[in-house]
Amino acid sequence: MKPDTRYPLALARSVAQEVAALLRPGCARIDVAGSIRRQKPDIGDCELLVIPAPWGVFEYFLSSAMDRGILTKRLNKNGHETFGRLNKLMVHVPSGIGIDLFSTTPENWGMALVVRTGPSEWNIAMMAAFQRLGTPAHAYGGVTVNGTEVECPTEQRVFDLLGIPYLQPGERTPQALSHAGRAAAGMTASGSWT
Repeated sequence: MKPDTRYPLALARSVAQEVAALLRPGCARIDVAGSIRRQKPDIGDCELLVIPAPWGVFEYFLSSAMDRGILTKRLNKNGHETFGRLNKLMVHVPSGIGIDLFSTTPENWGMALVVRTGPSEWNIAMMAAFQRLGTPAHAYGGVTVNGTEVECPTEQRVFDLLGIPYLQPGERTPQALSHAGRAAAGMTASGSWT
């Protein structure tokens, strides 16, 4: 995988679906996220969100794909291996496309899916909006409301806690978040929601 290489959406989606099918027997749940889910025309890597079930079974299917030469580890931008329990950076060997595997729990699937769908500008704006609402959110968890961690098992729950209507993955921009927040709060464009 060469840095900054872009791949057509159709190819990246096909690779992501192939890898998801290989790992699905070891997962309670697996979904494609990132730019593919947002339907971007060109993709830098494939992001998959998984709930391993149980962990050893997931590792078995992942090891099997690596032993067969379908997946291999890759280094992060700093030249270090990222192959931990929550994040694994891989390469789909036949295509050369990067595969980012992110693990979560059923209780926080929704928050993880929102974050892993992105884009990063949306995530920054979303986390800032939660802070302004006094309910800090966590990429690997839920939302803290009155000192208590609130689970986010669905994306809808995340949007409910933000106080805005659900936005489709391709609609998630800082501007859309700001507009939805002002509309939900009944404010004008000069309001203080953002």
